[in-house]
Amino acid sequence: MKRASFKAICGVVSCLIITLLCGCSLFVTDKDKFILDDKHENLLVWIDLDKTGSDVVIPSKVGDKKIKMIYLADPYFSRIDSLDVSNVKELEWLTLKLYGMNTGTKLKKLDFTKNKKLKYLDISRTTSLKKIAFNSNCKSIFIDGSSIKSVDLQSLKKLEDFSYYNGPLEELDVSKNVNLEYITIQNCNVKSLDVSKNPKLKKITVDEGTQIIGPTSAQIEYNKGTE
Repeated sequence: MKRASFKAICGVVSCLIITLLCGCSLFVTDKDKFILDDKHENLLVWIDLDKTGSDVVIPSKVGDKKIKMIYLADPYFSRIDSLDVSNVKELEWLTLKLYGMNTGTKLKKLDFTKNKKLKYLDISRTTSLKKIAFNSNCKSIFIDGSSIKSVDLQSLKKLEDFSYYNGPLEELDVSKNVNLEYITIQNCNVKSLDVSKNPKLKKITVDEGTQIIGPTSAQIEYNKGTE
């Protein structure tokens, strides 16, 4: 009996040693994986992808600090294949810049439909990204350098500012965005833009040759060249 117990203990110890040697520590916590800013305790600024893997699921909080803002801007994050923020219910603001021009990032889609408090979204240099699902409370959306050909803004009644740069966007329907004040669609494939249902528009910036449809008192600025 004692010999069997001794063998069992040795087996457990051996497994622990092997696990630690393989770098797969049983004692890694969210604090080791997700790093909050020193000055802004609710701001997530770093993810250790060696610990999380390329399929990242961000928790609602790190330790006892709820995540309310996410700022990930580094070529390092081009290693992310998928990013799940559905657990971050208090998320209000997100910036993601992968700088993935030549790094082969595999991130194809982002889903923010569960983030009901998210209002400000900045997605840049995500060249593989093809789809974003927004939540209905977004007020400001900035997209630059993606592979997104179409966006669905129909449910975004509170949207005030929409910007899209440097991508294959082919059309934009803003007929339901009655609170929209600023539109920028630059260096893309949109040929016409109907703003007849946007009475609050203050400024429209489009590529030269884009047709503006509908009466508007907004300032119209034409981009004459590509960046």
